Order: sequence, then structure tokens, then C-alpha cells
Amino acid sequence: MSFSISKAAFFCAALILAGFSSCTPSEKFLIKQNIHSAGSKIYIRVLLEVTDSRVLISSESRMKITDQKSQEILYNGKGKSIYFQPDKVSSPVQIESWGSPLSVDKVPYRGMIEVHNILGKINIINVIKINEYLYSVVAGEIISTWPDEALKAQAVAARTYTYHHLLKRNGAIYDLDNTNNFQVYKGISVEKESTTNAVNATVDKIACENNKPIVAFFHSACGGITADDKDVWTGDNKCYLRPVKCNYCRESPYYSWEENLSLYEIRECLNKEYRGIGRITGIRFQRKDNRVSAAVISHTNGVLNLTGNEFRLLFPVKKIKSMFFLAKKTNNGLKLKGHGWGHGVGMCQWGAKGMAEKGADYIEILKYYYKGIQIINAGPEEYAGK
Repeated sequence: MSFSISKAAFFCAALILAGFSSCTPSEKFLIKQNIHSAGSKIYIRVLLEVTDSRVLISSESRMKITDQKSQEILYNGKGKSIYFQPDKVSSPVQIESWGSPLSVDKVPYRGMIEVHNILGKINIINVIKINEYLYSVVAGEIISTWPDEALKAQAVAARTYTYHHLLKRNGAIYDLDNTNNFQVYKGISVEKESTTNAVNATVDKIACENNKPIVAFFHSACGGITADDKDVWTGDNKCYLRPVKCNYCRESPYYSWEENLSLYEIRECLNKEYRGIGRITGIRFQRKDNRVSAAVISHTNGVLNLTGNEFRLLFPVKKIKSMFFLAKKTNNGLKLKGHGWGHGVGMCQWGAKGMAEKGADYIEILKYYYKGIQIINAGPEEYAGK
């Protein structure tokens, strides 16, 4: 069953954020550098989709739709399937359901859904408790059959990363999106019992430096040594993200790898991001701590300077698995021999697995990869966030 909502006040792009009634912290509460509620009860806002096409939101049980601007209840009754179309959206709404999850284009999610119209495009936002968000994130970011302590380390890293971004909202309508720009989030369908248990076993635990949540970056496999964040992202230089030797990730299928890049392939990937790339006449890599920190590409129309990570991300996923590689010139391009998968900063997930198999607990794992941190509770007494 489906129907359209036609009230004139429905869906307004002008309202950036509306407060919830009783179950959600206020905007002021969420963005101030101070947490006065147990983390498991804090709601975060996850951007699921931005589109100019219609979006189907449905529930199999009771459903309530509230206009966020006027607080008028637009629907309160049995479950429905409702299409939200950009040209009919003029005021943001909050959608709740009881007894079954809400689905967005048939993908089920915990929590509530908000629909905003921003400049003619629908923004779908999932408003959800942190732990319920992490049930999906941890399951999507690590292999669920790995040792419990590795899963717990991942849960704390993901929770910490979430807190870091929660405190940076500054008036935005969402805290994170659902892609690997932040953390991969796919809703209920990917949840696993083992990773859910890891989230629950570490409830409210976060990693901090000077009582503030760190940027808990993680990656699949470092290939023998993690990367310094300042060599990956310009402007970053965090003491807890220094390189550490890792002898624990050798079981990773990506510990060592080889790839061939043709000059044609390199130029095609460059042309997708940069205009005026001529015939490539030379490629030079600068290295720092065994990793490519910069790529200098000479071509008939000039010279292009990229960071190593920018060069890696030009190519399809898994083509250049990390910046930990050596390049050798071939007749028509480059042959790469490398180690690891991912940016290499922070916790090595395969390393966490290896450490857990040797008896390390999740706190030992986290303190090995994030130097000088403390593991504390994000509760009212323990966490001041100052």
C-alpha cells in the first residue's frame, strides 16, 4: 500500500534542524564539548542518502509522521509504504515506528528517519542510538568470526570515532554519512551476534587523549608498520597516530601484493579528476617511512603534484591497496609491489586479530596502535570532554 502526503506545510528546506520532543538530546547538548549522559543513550544522525528521485519509506507496524517545523502529526496509524518526492517536500519530517524497523527503499534501519529537502534534493537521515548504530558498523568493518578481543577493539575504535565526529557537528543536520568517508553503515541486515556482543561488552568505552575522544582511524592491514597520519593527510599531526611496527598481520591476504598500471590507465584515472592531463612523460614518487607520501606526475601540459593517498584513491578499490609499495618502470607503465590494504593509519585490523590470538585483550590492542591514550567511560562522571 502507498499514498502521498499533500499538506502544504509538508517538507521545508529552510529548517536546518528541529529538536525532538522527549527521546533525543537537544542540539546544544549534542555539539557542546561536554557529555552529561551515558553514551549508550545518545542519539547520532547518519546521512543515508541524498537524491533527486523519490524515496520509499515503509514499516510493517504502527507508524507516526510528524512535521518538524509545526510539530503537527501528519499520520499516526498502521504501517504504510510512503513515497517521498522532492517536488512535494517543503518541511522536514520525523518518521517513527513501533514493533518493526523502518525501511528506506526496502533496507531496514533501527531508530527514526528524518526527511529533509535541501536545495531540491531529499536528504534521508537515520536518527539512532550510538550502540544500535555500532551494531551495524562493527559488523560491516571487521570479520565477525575473528576473536572476541579483536571485535571489542574494533567496537571501541568505532565508538570513539563516532564520538569525535559527534562533538564536531556545529549545526549540521547530520554527524556522519553511511559510506567509507566515515564508517560503513548498512542498517540491520548486516548485524551479527558476535559483533553485537562486542559492542555491548564495551558499552560506553572510548579511547581518549587529554580526556577528548581521539580520531580512531583504522584500516585492514598495515603490511608490517602503520603510517604516520601527517604523511597521509595534509595538516594532520596527532601524537597518538605515530607509526608502530606490526608483526601481527602476516595472515592477511593483502600483506603482500602486486599490480600493473599502464600509462593509459593512469592517464584515464587522472582525467576523471583533473583537466588538461597530457601524455604522461614521467612519474616520481616521494617516500616517507617506507610509504609513498607524494606523487609527481609530469605530462606534456605540465606537472601534477599529489599526495600519496590522493594518487591511491584515483584508482578503483583494491587496485592500489596501500601506499606501502615500490614501483618499477615497465614497457607501458609501472609494476607495483606492495604491502597492506588501506591508508595504514591507526589500528591495523588484521594486526588486532593477530594480537588477540596471542592473548592480548582489547585494551592492550588499542594502546598498542594508538600511543598514549586512555580507555575511559563516556558516562556522566568519567567523561568531561574538556
